[in-house]
Amino acid sequence: MGDGPTAERQRTEVRGRVGVTYHQARARRIAEESVRKEATAKNRPADLINIALEKVVGTGPELPPFST
Repeated sequence: MGDGPTAERQRTEVRGRVGVTYHQARARRIAEESVRKEATAKNRPADLINIALEKVVGTGPELPPFST
């Protein structure tokens, strides 16, 4: 099942209603900067992940997809 034009239009509409933007590179940059800054004071991965998520969500871009 492919991602057709209808799926993209729906994602765009949902993003508009929710007030997020799709800017993967910006979200990654924000997360990386916040982790680097906080890593000097905190060393638990869970803390660093939570800080990065808080910063990314607070600035408004959509989170990048999760991959393993």
